[in-house]
Amino acid sequence: MKPILFDYFKKTAKVLDANYERSTEQNASSNLGKNRESFCNLFLNTVLPPKLKTKSGEIWDSRGLKTGQLDLIIIRDDAPSLEFGSDNTYLAEGVFSVLEIKSNLDRTKLNEAAKSMLNVQNLTINLGATISAGQPLTRPLRIVFGYEGATWDTLIDEINKNGWQDLFDLVCILNRGVLVNKDRMLNWEGHQQFAVINGSASAIGFIYYYLTSYGTSFLGRSLNINSYFEPFSNWNE
Repeated sequence: MKPILFDYFKKTAKVLDANYERSTEQNASSNLGKNRESFCNLFLNTVLPPKLKTKSGEIWDSRGLKTGQLDLIIIRDDAPSLEFGSDNTYLAEGVFSVLEIKSNLDRTKLNEAAKSMLNVQNLTINLGATISAGQPLTRPLRIVFGYEGATWDTLIDEINKNGWQDLFDLVCILNRGVLVNKDRMLNWEGHQQFAVINGSASAIGFIYYYLTSYGTSFLGRSLNINSYFEPFSNWNE
């Protein structure tokens, strides 16, 4: 017996895949990149809680680390940000999740995504008071999404070869399924670090599952940005 939401995500995956296939008729790679992100935005903005918003830009932390440009950032609607133009900068405490989006997730593109995620992993997050609700979350969720890609064996080999076992929470390939990291929402016996759930429905269904489940605890946390302004005595010019 399939889960209640299986058909919904199966049909939604078909819509995303059809939009992606249509966009490949364009020759400009920059257009393809913008389109692949806009398709994900369209899906996420319909399923995320109203207080979570999708943006693009970069993240800064209180120690001066800057991630550089990221494909997709999910923030709280009250997240502190710095305005620079079309793509803003967001302070780490207000960032809920980061998604790197690839047309074809092969070894090279996984390495590109890992470079961005390593910067996200190194962010210092100043935790505010937390209302205990849902799954605890002390850092942004790190998700890689591809419309197509290499085999799971190839991707897992690249992850293990580089020591990235703890870097990605989910690796999703729309036409194949999802690679789930142990000890997040799901757990299992044994030493196997990753589980594969095949099928296009799972590729986006588990993004939804993780974002909504962890979103409760994230939205219940106060934002503490004091360290960006300390020491207060050094503001004199």
